[in-house]
Amino acid sequence: MENLRLKPMEEWQFPTLMSWLPDREQCQQWGGPDFRFPFEGRSFLEDCRWPELPSYALQDSSGDVLAFGQYYQHLGRCHLSRLIVSPNHRGAGLGRSLVVQLAQTGARALDAIECSLFVLRTNLAARTLYQKLGFEEAAYPGQRKWLDQCDFMVAPSVDFQQKQNIE
Repeated sequence: MENLRLKPMEEWQFPTLMSWLPDREQCQQWGGPDFRFPFEGRSFLEDCRWPELPSYALQDSSGDVLAFGQYYQHLGRCHLSRLIVSPNHRGAGLGRSLVVQLAQTGARALDAIECSLFVLRTNLAARTLYQKLGFEEAAYPGQRKWLDQCDFMVAPSVDFQQKQNIE
């Protein structure tokens, strides 16, 4: 896909994102164990911590939201979170575009030399993508809910600054 742009998520776009999470299991795999389901507009925005956390939509040339992600500073890194691609567009390389552009944006904004993320051990497609983009498993210095089901991965942010977003 051409002309993909990462833009700040607007409140009116969240219903599209909400439609991608049809059940509790998918919602909590994406949003974490404390993300409420069933959700409604207000609870969804609260649990996404919008607009507190930088929230971005990967959009096509017509402005349709194809993917979503957030970032924040965590352990001195640009931590990528709540990464998701529209169910109708999975397998088309949008995950790569989302991660590269979000890492570039977040690392620059936070002046971070590394990026990090969590990945469910069962999400082999995401893990493969992250490894191709330079993420490596690292020990997580602490406790978190669901940590027994996830791996913590880290990559140098300079890798993303050098990547060309060519699909």
